[in-house]
Amino acid sequence: MGENATLFSLQTMVMAGAVSAYSTPPPSLQAAYQAEPELARFHLELRDYLRQALTATLLGVPPRH
Repeated sequence: MGENATLFSLQTMVMAGAVSAYSTPPPSLQAAYQAEPELARFHLELRDYLRQALTATLLGVPPRH
């Protein structure tokens, strides 16, 4: 593990910190989501996003056929 574990831990903290700003939208953005429901697709659920991002970091992204 060693350096790889340290790098993975750092990447995890950076991703979590960056996404946390988007996972709890301010009231003005929540109002925009209600007024324009198609905008809600840009909302990130922290747990779901981190699971996908960290899995991709560990295992890679499978090719699409």
